[in-house]
Amino acid sequence: MKRILLGALLGAALAMPAYALDEDAVSAARDLLEASRTEQMLAVTMDQIKANILQQDPNGAAYADVVVNFFAENLSYDVLEPELIALYAEVFTTGELRELAHFYRSPVGQKSLDLMPELMQRSNALTMQRLQAALPKLEAELLAIKAEQQTGQ
Repeated sequence: MKRILLGALLGAALAMPAYALDEDAVSAARDLLEASRTEQMLAVTMDQIKANILQQDPNGAAYADVVVNFFAENLSYDVLEPELIALYAEVFTTGELRELAHFYRSPVGQKSLDLMPELMQRSNALTMQRLQAALPKLEAELLAIKAEQQTGQ
């Protein structure tokens, strides 16, 4: 019993952050997450995941619901918020967090948030097109190495 308790206490100690977060930084990080619409972006991502599943399999509503529920349980804003706040507060100063939030509330910040899903989609499509065009060369090079290894043995 003592070993279990000791293990639980050690696990809890290791899971705690190495330092206490400054309350101003936490507040500024939370404000940045709000200004950058992080919660809404995650919700849109969930909707896109479901739409992609249904596009691939129009009869896959049950699968789509299970996947969306899985993501909601493990990657929803409520689940991620404390870790995101800690992450942002760790890598940015309180002043930088406030500046970022100010930017995202500005007209150009709002525009960037409005356009980001489209830009990401178009960027991903561009990347896939380039990858598909270049893939035959990679495959040929890998086949040449494999053939060389087989003849060298």
